[in-house]
Amino acid sequence: MKKSIIFAVLVLLCVGISSDVMAQKKKKKKPAKTEKTTPGASTTDATPPPPAPVADAGIPPEDTGVATSDAIVAEADSFDFTAIVLDTAKPTDGYLKLSTLRGAKPFPFPKEDKNSVKFYKRIWREITTTDSENRIFSIPNETLIQFIMDGIKAGKLVAYEDENFKKKLSYVKVMGRFRDSSIVTDIDTATGEMKGTHTVANDFNPDSVTKFELKEDIFFDKVRGRVVTEIIGIGPLKKNKTTTGVDIGDTHPFYLNFKQCRALFAAREVVDPQRDIYNISFDDIFIQRAFKSVITKESNPANMRIKDKYPDKERQIKESNRIEREIARYKRNLWKFS
Repeated sequence: MKKSIIFAVLVLLCVGISSDVMAQKKKKKKPAKTEKTTPGASTTDATPPPPAPVADAGIPPEDTGVATSDAIVAEADSFDFTAIVLDTAKPTDGYLKLSTLRGAKPFPFPKEDKNSVKFYKRIWREITTTDSENRIFSIPNETLIQFIMDGIKAGKLVAYEDENFKKKLSYVKVMGRFRDSSIVTDIDTATGEMKGTHTVANDFNPDSVTKFELKEDIFFDKVRGRVVTEIIGIGPLKKNKTTTGVDIGDTHPFYLNFKQCRALFAAREVVDPQRDIYNISFDDIFIQRAFKSVITKESNPANMRIKDKYPDKERQIKESNRIEREIARYKRNLWKFS
């Protein structure tokens, strides 16, 4: 009985609370205002028309795609070149090049005592500038042969006729040994018939020299206790061809004493951006032996080259490698004790 009474009371309370909430919501809502219209007026007149756009002198009209007379056109006046100032700075080819070696001098070699030197062997090596590892010698406008020719012309290098450095050659004679001759046909301009032929000397082309030969001495210095490889001479190789273009071998136009070349080589910086080579001179390359070469001759009683003894190219390579291994074995076994 008590439970039913309590339940009834709770229901009455809930109903009373809900009725109060609904009454408060009705009080908060306000009636919507109705616009007063005059009789006879239409509903469209109630909204005023939008104001007409006012033209602004500072804002260009919207581009509608239709050409008008006020469209911007190119100026008819010519370009004023007189207002441009010419840049007269010395041009460079783009990469950083420091002249740190300008005026550099070669470091002196230690003086060898003839009584402390044990001579081992004299060899001749051939450097091919077209090889990728010898690219530094054939960089365009900085080739080794062109630098040597400029040095001879300036009187800073002495060219010799033989590898023993006995007879000197002038610059004119050196250039004469490089120039090839061509046979040109003489044509009669009136009749177009051949009258004869004459020989014409071709100009020197630095790109035609792709090989150099080094003459070296290998000896053991007992005082310093080391094997020394010393470059004695250097000379370019020139290809000889017949009038029909057949290769008949290489010749030496001239020879240079390497010690006389060091002062000039040390002052000339060479750069190879593709191999990240900077601040290095021709003298450094030869002293550090930063080049690839092939032995073409070793000292022998008959004074014969490897190609004279072995006409086969493969046999020549094997003989060159044998001499290289013999030199390495000599250096390795020098300090072996039983």
